[in-house]
Amino acid sequence: MRRFIRDGAATAVCLCLASTWVCAAEPDGGDRQPELEIRVIFDNTSAREDLRRSWGFSAVVDFGGHRVLFDAGSDPILLLQHLEKMQIDPKSIEHAVISHQHGDHLRGVYWVFEKNPKMKVHFLDCFPEEAFRRAAAVNMKPHRVTEPFEVVPGIYSTGIVQGQPPEQSLVIETSQGLVMLVGCSHPGVVKLVETAQMQRKKESIRLLLGGFHMLRKRPDQIKTAINRLQDLKVLTVMPAHCSGDLAKEMFPILYGEQFHTAGAGRRIVLDKGKVVVSTLKAEKESRDE
Repeated sequence: MRRFIRDGAATAVCLCLASTWVCAAEPDGGDRQPELEIRVIFDNTSAREDLRRSWGFSAVVDFGGHRVLFDAGSDPILLLQHLEKMQIDPKSIEHAVISHQHGDHLRGVYWVFEKNPKMKVHFLDCFPEEAFRRAAAVNMKPHRVTEPFEVVPGIYSTGIVQGQPPEQSLVIETSQGLVMLVGCSHPGVVKLVETAQMQRKKESIRLLLGGFHMLRKRPDQIKTAINRLQDLKVLTVMPAHCSGDLAKEMFPILYGEQFHTAGAGRRIVLDKGKVVVSTLKAEKESRDE
């Protein structure tokens, strides 16, 4: 199948198969905390009727007893509403890591900070001064990121990765390998993965989630990137936000059940050696059960 894609078989044939190769399972029950839990808070698709889709991205990561917000979406009010509906108290978030300067990833963080002034916020040092002026207006003093650093034990920022604009990604060292969150992949998703592997001295990525920035890419460019991600041993993919519909149709051809759809309300759990993707139930649905 890999050669089939490389040799440029008809894209139309590939795309008609895509929707049949996606698999998502239900998480195990019980109150035991999984090793890693990621919840998609904000995306331009939604997995739940009570959560609105909107351009941008945000996710909450729970790992090792710590909670980190990665990116903060374009609509602050909607972000706070989604946090409430997904039963995440802003005051429980210890750190916010913002991938890059664009408003669809940055705008909501000021409002979350106002709810939780103890939250530590990490901006790239190269963000426009306007971002820091807005921060000062709410008494936020962001950490100005240049180099890779450890956010909390086991969760790392890549530091500045050059692109138009530059970005930082979030990398989590789990017992099953690296899990990586990307914001919009302006430097290129392949470059971001290569950077993370080099920094963490690892040869594979267990899960890659976020915006892959393939919205305006040609089919041959997308195929080249997919093949390279497989060469880099990216085992599971979950393209979101700016990845584009065409990429979301092409990824399942090579990834099969290791491709998953994103969307606000999605829950990703890494536990007992498996990646399990499900949709968080609305509070009313939970009560009705």
